[in-house]
Amino acid sequence: MPTRRGRLLRVKNTAGKGLFIGLSWAAFIIVLAISLLTIYLVYPRIASIHRVLPIVLWAIFGLGVVVVGGGLLLITIASLTGLDVLYPHNGKSITMRVLFPVVVGFGGFLGWEKIRLMDAFVATNNALLWAQRKRLSGKRILVLLPHCLQFHDCQWRITHDIENCRRCGKCVIADIAELGDRFGTAIRVATGGTLARKVVGDYRPTLILAVACGRDLSSGVIDSHPIPVFGIPNERPHGPCFDTTVDVRRLAELLEMLLPKPSADAESK
Repeated sequence: MPTRRGRLLRVKNTAGKGLFIGLSWAAFIIVLAISLLTIYLVYPRIASIHRVLPIVLWAIFGLGVVVVGGGLLLITIASLTGLDVLYPHNGKSITMRVLFPVVVGFGGFLGWEKIRLMDAFVATNNALLWAQRKRLSGKRILVLLPHCLQFHDCQWRITHDIENCRRCGKCVIADIAELGDRFGTAIRVATGGTLARKVVGDYRPTLILAVACGRDLSSGVIDSHPIPVFGIPNERPHGPCFDTTVDVRRLAELLEMLLPKPSADAESK
C-alpha cells in the first residue's frame, strides 16, 4: 500500500503525461489509418502478382499493430496507474527511440510548443520510472545539477567539487550539498551537455536524478539510455539559465524512496 507521501510524489512527477500519451495514441491511429488506406490501394496489384503476397502483407501489418499498439498500451497503463507492466529489460525503449521524435514532430505540426512537449515527455518518463521503482538499483545514484542553480555573483567554483560551496544560503546549492552529506550521494554540477555526459561516463551511475529545464532533461534522458534518468524540472523565477531554483524537498523525498534500505542485520550492528 503506497504511503500518502508516495502518492503525492507520484502526482508531482507525472503532471503533463496525459499530453504525451494522448498525442502518441493520436499519431498511432493516424499512421494506422494511412497504412490501411495504402494496403487498400495496392492490394489488387499485389494480389495479381501472387496469391500469397496479400497474406504476407496482412501478417506484417498485423505484427506491427500488435508490437507498437501493445507497447503503447503497456506504457499507457504503467504511466497512468503506476503498475509495473513493462518488459523488465527494455521497457522504455519504444518511448525514447520512437515515441519522442514522433510526438514532438506531430505535436509541433498541431501547434504545440516544443518545450511543452519536452516537459510532457519527461513527465511520462518519470511516470514509467515510478512504476518500475521497485526494480531500480539505487546503489550508485548520481544527482546531476545545472550550474544556473548557483547564485550568479558567487565567486566559488563548484563545477568540479560541490564541497567548494560556502553554504551562504543565497541559492539552493547549499541545501542540496547538505542532502549529499545526509544521504552519502554523489552530487555533480555540469555547465552543459558535454560535461554532463562526461560526468555520467566517469561515475557510471545505476540511476540519475537530474535537475534541468525540459529541453536539457529530455535530451539527457535519451543520451543516458539505458541508465534511467528521473528528471526534475527547475524553476526559473528570473528567466532561463539565471539564478534558477528547485524544490529541494522533492529531491530529498526521491532519495529517501530510491536509495536501498539497510537490512535488519546492518541496523542491529
